[in-house]
Amino acid sequence: MRDGRHLRCVHNNPHGGPLPDYAPHPAIVLKMEDGSDLLLPIIVLEMPSILLMAAVRNVQIARPTIYQVVKEMVDKMGYQVQLVRVTKRVHEAYFAQLYLIKAGNEKESISFDLRPSDAINMAVRCNVPIQVNKHLAYSDGMKVVEPSKVAVHAPLSDGLLFTELDRPDGQPCLETKEFDLVRNMLIAAVEERYRDAAQWKDKLMQLRAKRRNWA
Repeated sequence: MRDGRHLRCVHNNPHGGPLPDYAPHPAIVLKMEDGSDLLLPIIVLEMPSILLMAAVRNVQIARPTIYQVVKEMVDKMGYQVQLVRVTKRVHEAYFAQLYLIKAGNEKESISFDLRPSDAINMAVRCNVPIQVNKHLAYSDGMKVVEPSKVAVHAPLSDGLLFTELDRPDGQPCLETKEFDLVRNMLIAAVEERYRDAAQWKDKLMQLRAKRRNWA
């Protein structure tokens, strides 16, 4: 989506202008299920994206994540997660809400403001719907104008988040190497292996420095 090499997209809003040429960033992409098939990409931090992929692939992490802790707190309070909503955008930041209902009494409900990345992580773990403000989806969403030419099949989880990213050809892929370094660094940090995390970070910084020199 970023550069159009594998998936060409255009703004759904005709006044949206050309797609910005961002440097690679982790993103959560929501696909609308209202028949429009619009895609809403939300740029997020690396940690929420890694934890979301772990939840989707049912990868077990050694220590409880913040989302597991919040889910247990909600259960202890006698509430259930009902749904999450991506509600609005203020400048370049999206906002979301987490809705809870009292167990046994759906009329009693409360909601909390969250970052979309946190709300979506909670929705996946609690298996509840993710809703998006319709105006937001249609104004910020993107349409696919040329689908990917390479079929990507997600491998079964082997206990790791990724072994390697799919590539369109057999050539070395720097993005894959960078993603693997980020993954190893974050897993080490979550598992409190801080020395290992620091070593992975050093390797990541060295790789990114080389990429800047090549550019």
